[in-house]
Amino acid sequence: MTVYTSYYAGEVKGEAVSISLYPPPNWKGKHLPLFAPTPELLSWWKSSAKDAISYAGRNAIAQEQYKQKFREILDSRLTLIQLWVGKQKDNPEDTTLCCFEKTGDFCHRHQISEEVVQKYLPELWGGEIGISRPQLTLVQGGKTTYPTQVLSLIEKCHSSGYPVVCYRLSCGYYQVSLHSEDLGVWSELGVLGVLSGLQHEFYRERLLRSLAASVSG
Repeated sequence: MTVYTSYYAGEVKGEAVSISLYPPPNWKGKHLPLFAPTPELLSWWKSSAKDAISYAGRNAIAQEQYKQKFREILDSRLTLIQLWVGKQKDNPEDTTLCCFEKTGDFCHRHQISEEVVQKYLPELWGGEIGISRPQLTLVQGGKTTYPTQVLSLIEKCHSSGYPVVCYRLSCGYYQVSLHSEDLGVWSELGVLGVLSGLQHEFYRERLLRSLAASVSG
């Protein structure tokens, strides 16, 4: 199973699931209000942006305030979110979480992807449908092959704009680099942690600083 995000009029892979407060008229798919904003937050958002020139021009301060308010809502639903996460691990069908805003526009579904799917189900994250991916470059030592989970996380790093390179050594460890910057040699468990961290904005800067310091030291 893979979890994607998209918008209603865009491409959908597998089962389409609405995560907006109200689905479009005549919506035939599932509706998951667990991941929808509250009526109060939606009303606040529309009010905060009433003087914007265009949708894409909504100011960054309002967006950050929205994200903080929505993060508090997600925290209050954590028990139900964890139940949803547990069910996805046994779900054989791909799922696309859908909302109204087009790819590239500010939307709460991107926060869902970062703070729920990528945080709790990094191995299932397929990305926002329609975003072009940089070419994936893998380097392997000898005739060894990558475990499925490692390969999946490498692909997800590339789709997030971080073209990490993993050279699998003959001993089974991984030499990891990003933009020619050495990120160290890791066991399989260690490399899974590094690759997972590179997908999360919160951890990424801290992780890169920490790795750079440890390698240079």
